[in-house]
Amino acid sequence: MGRFGTWVGAAMIAAMLPAAASARQVSAWTEIEQLRAELKADRQAVVAANLPLSEGESKVFWPVYKEYRGEVEKLGDRTAKLVAAYAANYETMDDPKATAFFNEWQSIERDRSAVRDKYVPRIRKVLPAQKAARYFQIENKMDAIVNLGLAADIPLVPAKK
Repeated sequence: MGRFGTWVGAAMIAAMLPAAASARQVSAWTEIEQLRAELKADRQAVVAANLPLSEGESKVFWPVYKEYRGEVEKLGDRTAKLVAAYAANYETMDDPKATAFFNEWQSIERDRSAVRDKYVPRIRKVLPAQKAARYFQIENKMDAIVNLGLAADIPLVPAKK
């Protein structure tokens, strides 16, 4: 997976930029949005490069892919807002803020799972089982890379002393 490997490196670096610039700056929002726009185009290119589709499969897969990614991107909007809010509140974190951040993170994760559950049967309907499985493997790998980058640079909630 040559193109995937290139994307992996770029995504790892890019995913770390917002928090690396400063976990406490509100300007992280602008950087997050720039990164998300770049990754959106790269993600589709990685899928295309690593999911061999016939002409017929392409015609039915890409519209479902775009719908799926549209719903996932709305969750990405929520995640980006959560990260930016966390960065802005990190130094003044208290129990109510920590609870609110944690509750929103849990909500996003539940919604992410629900979107995936909604689209797995739709993807399986338009692609053979092996290609559907491969597609979700590609998605999961890209998500893991982005999440690893974020996890590496977003500081833990300050511990009470």
